[in-house]
Amino acid sequence: MEAYREFASKISNDTINWARPEGWPASPTSEWPLAKLEVALAIAVGYLIFVFLGMVIMPHFPEIRGLYPFKFAYNIIQVMLCSYMCIEAGVRAYDAGYTLIPCNPFNHLQPPIGFILYVFYLSKILDFADTVFIIAEKRWKQLSFLHVYHHFSIFLFYWLNLNVGYDGDVYLTIVLNGLIHTVMYTYYFVSLHTKEIWWKSALTMCQMVQFVLMNAQAVYIMSTNCGNFPRNIVVTYLIYIMTLLGLFAQFFVQSYMGRKKGKKSLKKDV
Repeated sequence: MEAYREFASKISNDTINWARPEGWPASPTSEWPLAKLEVALAIAVGYLIFVFLGMVIMPHFPEIRGLYPFKFAYNIIQVMLCSYMCIEAGVRAYDAGYTLIPCNPFNHLQPPIGFILYVFYLSKILDFADTVFIIAEKRWKQLSFLHVYHHFSIFLFYWLNLNVGYDGDVYLTIVLNGLIHTVMYTYYFVSLHTKEIWWKSALTMCQMVQFVLMNAQAVYIMSTNCGNFPRNIVVTYLIYIMTLLGLFAQFFVQSYMGRKKGKKSLKKDV
């Protein structure tokens, strides 16, 4: 255990020193519960181990039934939580005088966005329940690389934001992601009661629009040489969101455009 803590501490220090601009003080949120890398890394690796063991073990057992009450409550909680994060981040940013134009001020000592960013970070742990339900019900098609990669990586990325990029322009990602996840968990809740949801493809499209807006913010910050937000985080985030955009675009084409082509070919055969 001691060796693990030393390893995690070294990785944490190296990563934070790389991401934090010279002269910036330590994050006031870095000492909050679950904010240390030794905890975050254990949670993230534990998630991957759970996925691996689930894929190996569950095929030999029947799917777990009777999860409806848990999924019912879970989706309602997520809708409420994501709505709160979206609104709260927007209100706190507005009260602080932050605008939609990037390069907003960054308060190092009393960050207006610090607390809601912390809630957002913790919410990514709750999101792991999506995978628990998928494995328990053996919905293997939904256990894609995109699903696991997104859940695993976004949690660790917001560990980095919590320790370095905890104010200023980061508010926009919480607003956008909170809004999209509110719609997404509303969709999941509706899907518990009906399979015919006409706006399913529109949800994926909205997720991609979210990524485009996030990338636009990053490109603006980089092109204007804004020094108010850690540049190394901006560059890394831009690359990361581009990978998500590419994966979601691939999913959209395979799930919806490919399906339309299949329907057209069937009509021709008839």
